[in-house]
Amino acid sequence: MESFSFDLIGEFAFFKKNDCNGLVYISYNFIHKPVILGIIGAIMGIPGLSMAEQGKFPEYFSLLKDINLSIKPYYHEPFKKVVTGFNNSSGLASASSDNHGQTWQIKEEVLIGNPYIKFTIFILDEGSIDVSFMEKLKTRLQKGETEYPLYFGKNEFFAYHEGYDEYEVQKLTEREVFVHSLIKKGNREDGETVSIKELSFSDFDPFDLESVGGNTIYEHLPYDFDNQGFYKKDIFMFTQKKLIINKSDGFYTLQSKAGKESFNVQFI
Repeated sequence: MESFSFDLIGEFAFFKKNDCNGLVYISYNFIHKPVILGIIGAIMGIPGLSMAEQGKFPEYFSLLKDINLSIKPYYHEPFKKVVTGFNNSSGLASASSDNHGQTWQIKEEVLIGNPYIKFTIFILDEGSIDVSFMEKLKTRLQKGETEYPLYFGKNEFFAYHEGYDEYEVQKLTEREVFVHSLIKKGNREDGETVSIKELSFSDFDPFDLESVGGNTIYEHLPYDFDNQGFYKKDIFMFTQKKLIINKSDGFYTLQSKAGKESFNVQFI
């Protein structure tokens, strides 16, 4: 089994929380799978918006929903956020009773890169997606090509892809490991996928920063759509701490074909 990856990079981002109903639109701290499927669709030139406007799932989602991918952020603390405001006078966003649009004043949270926002996206090439499609996607990623412009949540927040790489993949066999991707943690009722390893006195080494330090971020992120087109969500975590793997489904060790050090991720 093999995997390949590419980097997504931009300076600003707005990954809107769909359940926000306050005075300010709030952004997730991380990119999530439904957004990445849209970005892959844009790279490949697969239509999306026209079908969504007809009340159907976008074509890219129908083609890519079974893809297994992993997300590696390049920050361990939430990015700085600023609140911006603008007027939406398109006539589409706020229809009045006589079907004439009005100006809509909007405030939203924007993620600010330091100096940029970067994610590595790993795709598990295990036969769930058409072989010819995957080969064409690899070729476009290697050449840095895209059919449509890429953006992080809004079309003024441009993004681009680079850094294609390939990996040999093995099922994770160790139980106590560091994981270098977002992790779908789950909940206590259904059984948590992972738990953070608690340090005993004998494990403590003040000179080993990897074992004693590090941050952990939790966020309730979308990972799929239900039959009505609403997000399915779960608790995700991103941590620098060692973990105990309670359920090994989706966890793999990747070894770069370029000879870089191996590491662990979870595919969702």
